[in-house]
Amino acid sequence: MITNPIIRRSTRLLAAVHELHKQGYQDLAVHTAMAPSGAYWRCRLTVFDYLQWDGEAWVDIPGADIESIEHSSGPEGYDYFGWHDARQDTARELAAKIKTRFPRLMARAHRQNYEYAGWFTYMLGIAEQGHLPVMTADHETVHGKDITTTSPDISIKRPPHRTVWQTGDHWFFFTSPPHLKPDDDWHNAYITLLAGNRNSGPYYPAPYYPIATGDIFEIGAYWEGALYYIQAVLGFTRIDEFLTALRMPPRDSERWQIFLHIWNSDGQLDTLVAFLVRVMLRDSDKYSLKMPDKLYWTRWIKAFENTNKDQWVAQNKPPHPFFSGKGNPLHLGIILSCIESGDHLC
Repeated sequence: MITNPIIRRSTRLLAAVHELHKQGYQDLAVHTAMAPSGAYWRCRLTVFDYLQWDGEAWVDIPGADIESIEHSSGPEGYDYFGWHDARQDTARELAAKIKTRFPRLMARAHRQNYEYAGWFTYMLGIAEQGHLPVMTADHETVHGKDITTTSPDISIKRPPHRTVWQTGDHWFFFTSPPHLKPDDDWHNAYITLLAGNRNSGPYYPAPYYPIATGDIFEIGAYWEGALYYIQAVLGFTRIDEFLTALRMPPRDSERWQIFLHIWNSDGQLDTLVAFLVRVMLRDSDKYSLKMPDKLYWTRWIKAFENTNKDQWVAQNKPPHPFFSGKGNPLHLGIILSCIESGDHLC
């Protein structure tokens, strides 16, 4: 049992977040810190995507669409967020007030995030033993694989947030799926996200690979976005020219670095390459490959199929640009819709 009243009340706030996770608000995240004096514990409520690791510290990316919400265990620590009517609340009652009083935050946080919700349950179990999590300390640097706690000898494994990455003068962060909105045309839904304003920084969103969703529309839209980028941003209208460049992409190209970060974040780019190679080998009229190149790609695609077929087909994985069965269920239309002007990759 926790005897320190400040730690007990702070843990109750974490328990209220846990209650909201159980109600489906699993993107509701916490950024916890110690005050410069080292005497007060702080907890800011944010959205999972807006809290990222930069390799050395936690970066709280500002979100214009949500409220700024922070609780401190300092002099006003008995009043959560300054609410005098919440002083005696249980975790469930406090959760109800958070849900009602921070509507923009809750609307943004209403998303399945089993990985973070699972980590939070693990962390809460340690906090309920009197060890509050500390992700940032203003009076010292907190870094490394694990995060510290208010107890010197106890640490907690890092939460599953992704790492921000820099390309040129720009910083990017991955946003979790689903990326599609109800009225989106999924064929071009990612274009707006990929063509975001680079002057609105300092951080820019990038779509994270949606394979875990198992949603054919999300996965199809993701790969359509790749085809759009290859054509509209990298400027390729022929598969063979793109594949040649891909084997040794220019290291100093910001556009190439962005492409590889987004569409090869988990080694998934080979799945699209396999699809492109198959299209290229089948269209012998357009692609009259030299024998060494044809032999290379024939062997490459055979090796890819042998290595990956059991994983995707036998395990009934979600639709895939290459292992798609009969037809083209992902409807990778941009690449197949050749037009005479040559504006489309085909």
